Amino acid sequence: MFTINQMTLVVIKREGKRVSFSSDSRIIFGDAGHMDKGIKLFAVPFRIKEPASKREDLDKWAYQSQFGIAVVGSSINAYSVKDAISEVLNNITAVTNLSDVSIPTIGSLILKVYKAVSEDLAPILHKGGLCEIIFGGYCLATRKIRVLRFFPTINEENITYDFQEILPDDGVMFFGSGSKYGVEINEAEKDLTPLQIIKKVIVSEKDKAVGGALQHGAFNEDMFKISGVVERQFNKEGELIKQTKYRRGFIVENEKEDAMKPPYLFIAYGYQPMDFTLD
Repeated sequence: MFTINQMTLVVIKREGKRVSFSSDSRIIFGDAGHMDKGIKLFAVPFRIKEPASKREDLDKWAYQSQFGIAVVGSSINAYSVKDAISEVLNNITAVTNLSDVSIPTIGSLILKVYKAVSEDLAPILHKGGLCEIIFGGYCLATRKIRVLRFFPTINEENITYDFQEILPDDGVMFFGSGSKYGVEINEAEKDLTPLQIIKKVIVSEKDKAVGGALQHGAFNEDMFKISGVVERQFNKEGELIKQTKYRRGFIVENEKEDAMKPPYLFIAYGYQPMDFTLD
């Protein structure tokens, strides 16, 4: 019987017009160990063309933006699906003025590649070959951010693949092996942010598959943007004891000093603050 190998913690939150994706950075390799630099959140370009009335319009895009993706489960499956989704979203053409450009309809296109990749990997990797994809984007039909979850349904030896819309209203949802602990913390401390919840799960070590640096992305109007995280740790007395900047799973050190040396390049990145008090 197949089971989903969800080794992560992804938190999706909607609060008013703001929709955010947060995660840890750990990837597990069975009994061989783990890596704490796994990228689990992605900003994917989205482009759509309208029907062309003349040749000059063939290379014009009617709308361009970035959508958000979070991956849960098999990294091989998830990364393959993510690349396939990127190809789909980057090359959409409306055939007529009546074409449906809503997020659920775009989801039906994504489902085809999600299903195709998963069906090829499941017989080979079995329980290690399944993943879930959380996808969010600005819906041109309803003029709001909408979020879809792509998932497998497992019945004995049979697996089907589908998607559903989630979080149409304010709320928070947890995905992955650490979701149980995330829910418990959220219910006990309602004022915590998704990043603070994930950090508490990591520090608790209740789920060894959740770890590494924090990752964060959010929609700014219609555009999904990944940001780094500035983690400030305080002791019980409220004193700052450590501050660390992360860019995905990587620690950022001496970036300004390094930019003043050859080849004189600087990686421009926004950072999301996250304060954490040690128990």
